[in-house]
Amino acid sequence: MKKISAIISLCLACIAAFAQTADIEVSYNYRHFHRRGSEQNHQMILLANASHSKFYNPITDYLDSLESTPEGTDAYNQMKMAAFASGNMKDVPKRSVPMYVFKYKDGVFDVYDGNIASMYHYTEPYEVQEWTVCDSTKNILGYDCIMATADYHGRHWSVWFTPDIPIQDGPWKLSGLPGLILEASESSGQHRFTATGINATSRQITPNRGADHYENTDRISMLKTLRRFEDNPEAGLSAALGISVKLKKGDVTFDKTLDFLETDYK
Repeated sequence: MKKISAIISLCLACIAAFAQTADIEVSYNYRHFHRRGSEQNHQMILLANASHSKFYNPITDYLDSLESTPEGTDAYNQMKMAAFASGNMKDVPKRSVPMYVFKYKDGVFDVYDGNIASMYHYTEPYEVQEWTVCDSTKNILGYDCIMATADYHGRHWSVWFTPDIPIQDGPWKLSGLPGLILEASESSGQHRFTATGINATSRQITPNRGADHYENTDRISMLKTLRRFEDNPEAGLSAALGISVKLKKGDVTFDKTLDFLETDYK
């Protein structure tokens, strides 16, 4: 653990020369719930240095990279056709979490998000949460962590950060503490991020290569649109596909208490 911290400290000293190179790669499990109430677990990755970071789902990033060229698009279509012919469509990679959060800490959040029918892009000024640091401590992945809490965009968050990794970042939009956030959960229990692995890295913080698939909007408008889809998925799918879609009664029953990471759009 001390070796990783030493490497990160050295990289931070050189950040001006490597502004687009990550110093650390963190894997997180993102636990949340489908609108039908079923638990979902997805891998997310944070690539970060002192001034920039990228939080994303690696399958989405792979598919966006693949479909960024005509050859890649053809390859993905052939993959789907082969899976359909063999009856193994479940094995085809899908954009189950079409989320990217880029933090430019001297400027903006650059966010891509959506659902199976519509994907959106917006920017907003970069801001850190107003954290209250607590006395509680625990060990995560061998790092001593300190608890902190904050209210942010409609939810109350509790996080655990480690001063041993001197990067003020974390999963999703969470940041601004004197150390890396390794675990974060909000008070309703609907959303939780838990670090599962940490490595020093020199990977590039690449842009979203599927940006053309996302419609420009603002945060509140996006959340309201996605909520309307959740409340009436038949209408949302019909509008997205340009055809009338009728779902079985059991397919449209969902828990309306479940909501997005941000709830201040109401």
